[in-house]
Amino acid sequence: MMSLSRVLCGGAALLMGSMSAQAGGFEQANQSAAATGVANAFVATANDASALVYNPSGMAWLPGMNITAGLDLEYRNSSVVLPGVAPNNGTEPNVGHVFATWSPLDSHWSAGVGFAPLYYINNDWSLAFPTAPNASGVTKVTVDHATADVAYAINSDLAIGVGLDWYVTRATLTQGVNSFRGNDFGGSGGHLSVMWKPAYAWSIGAMLRSGARIDFSGKASDSMSFKLPDQVSFGIAHDFSDVWRLETDVKWTRWSALKDMHVKTAGVITQSNTLNLRDTFTVMAGLTWTWNHNSQFRVGYAYDQGANKLNGFNPIVADQDGHKVSIGAGGDVYNMHVDLAYQYGFFNKLTATGAHAGTYRDRRQSLLLSITKTFE
Repeated sequence: MMSLSRVLCGGAALLMGSMSAQAGGFEQANQSAAATGVANAFVATANDASALVYNPSGMAWLPGMNITAGLDLEYRNSSVVLPGVAPNNGTEPNVGHVFATWSPLDSHWSAGVGFAPLYYINNDWSLAFPTAPNASGVTKVTVDHATADVAYAINSDLAIGVGLDWYVTRATLTQGVNSFRGNDFGGSGGHLSVMWKPAYAWSIGAMLRSGARIDFSGKASDSMSFKLPDQVSFGIAHDFSDVWRLETDVKWTRWSALKDMHVKTAGVITQSNTLNLRDTFTVMAGLTWTWNHNSQFRVGYAYDQGANKLNGFNPIVADQDGHKVSIGAGGDVYNMHVDLAYQYGFFNKLTATGAHAGTYRDRRQSLLLSITKTFE
């Protein structure tokens, strides 16, 4: 059975991921219910198997074998005022996640593997801009993420981790009579992480994830390439009175590396998707209350910067600065730990000019369920 200190850790939050086809580009931040309940402020805690995406160094203090699996149900309401209101007919996908870690008894080493979607776009502005370039059809990109990690506990207070990332990407882009479908199975990158407990009731975590180049080959001579962003996240957590845990995290994402999503045929651009993105910061805070042994209640808040600049706004990545509020709970059921979380995201209206002029509005809801089983 997990100790109280480990369960307290499981409720905190990390800064590492955030966002979907909305604020901060198109990263899917919600990778577990425990982390989502505290608005994904988990980098200084990371105490279930989802540590593989938040901070793999957290594996060093997980007992035996841990498996975390679950489901993320998404709902999005996005539209643009032209002055008439035109909906974004792209829908958010429902996705799953699965992670497994292993820490041999009396060993300083831990290892783990995991799989979950990490990035996706699904936008359809055809009703809003039936004749305009860059938004006259469907843009759908799904980036599945597999990770393999090892962590080493230098001592009882300090652990480091290193891992590899592998991306399987599918894309569909349609503009007028031009349609592109492609897959890429070779995108790869890496990450480094650290977790340090400098004093009683304090924990500090950090993670660096490199970007990855994605290269598509479609039918005939069609092609498309883009770069996933580098990321740096940092978090601090503190326990109060053995029942409260507060964590605050910050994350920087290098979205400026993603210059365009041009589709080319025989080297000639047939679908032009120039992107003018800025690097973003996300700030998160989460509070966990352990009201009974192995039972938690969680609340969280996150502020996301939008990656899109007003100058050259392109609704292929329709995002605004936004706010996310979360609530969640967890407890032991039949020798398993079950976590449930709900998150509501509301984003500032964005008024763009040019070819895609209008006032963009966005709301998003997420419901996550995760189940963790520990084999000691």
